[in-house]
Amino acid sequence: MLISHFFDLIPIWLLLIGTVLLMALFIEYGFRLGNRHRASAKKAQTAQVRAIMGAGLGLLAFTLAFTFNTGQSHYEARVQDLAEEARIARITFMQADLLEEPRRSKARKLLKDYVELRPDSRDPNDKPTPERLAELLEKAEKYQHELWLLAVGADETVAGDAPYVQNSSFTNSVLALTDIHYKRLHSAVMNRIPLTIWMTIYLMAVLSMIIMGYQAGLTERRSPVATLTLAIAFSSVIVLIADLDRPVMSFFKINDQLLVELYQQMDEEILLEEQARESFNP
Repeated sequence: MLISHFFDLIPIWLLLIGTVLLMALFIEYGFRLGNRHRASAKKAQTAQVRAIMGAGLGLLAFTLAFTFNTGQSHYEARVQDLAEEARIARITFMQADLLEEPRRSKARKLLKDYVELRPDSRDPNDKPTPERLAELLEKAEKYQHELWLLAVGADETVAGDAPYVQNSSFTNSVLALTDIHYKRLHSAVMNRIPLTIWMTIYLMAVLSMIIMGYQAGLTERRSPVATLTLAIAFSSVIVLIADLDRPVMSFFKINDQLLVELYQQMDEEILLEEQARESFNP
């Protein structure tokens, strides 16, 4: 489910190297094609090719700038959703105090475990993979279901107890927590740059590199350093956009301090409560 593009299956370093090689290959192809037609080309044709080359590179740069802005907006949406989820989880944790025991303790423990499962609050040394994230999301949804059963009084802890009086504040918070979870999932998996746009970008890049090489072949003048630098520059921007748009990013990282601090606060509060309970019941 976390894989929506075949680009997601390609390591980011391999995508960069492959894109640079693709650009360099078509520059060389264009140069040899232009060199072959150099003898029959007229001065006016050379000027026309130069104008077309400038227009093509300009259009490619404009398309990359537009696409980069789209990828950045997707990244910013994920950041905002993370902050909103941390806020809702904190409110839900506080509203769990309105429940009667043993539902109160169980709800607080479930919320702490839920926050611990969030991909952004895990051990930074634990490198995320689509498989690992899918496993964590499955567990998170399981905790959401258990929290909902607590909210409506359908869990096993209320069996045999007095009739359960539903707390609307806690119920609404659990619903909001589930809603923001699926909103974050949608932002990471569904809200992506379409594959059609990626195909168009690569097609425009290939055509621009061909015409650039062709123009150099017609004039029999080229600078390998300059052309390779241009290929690397365009390839780097394309790869940065691809990484911004991925659910599992390599060059970018969302600041997860909110979730880390929230988990620590929950853990400390639960620990203090358990110590207080033990002191009253030696």
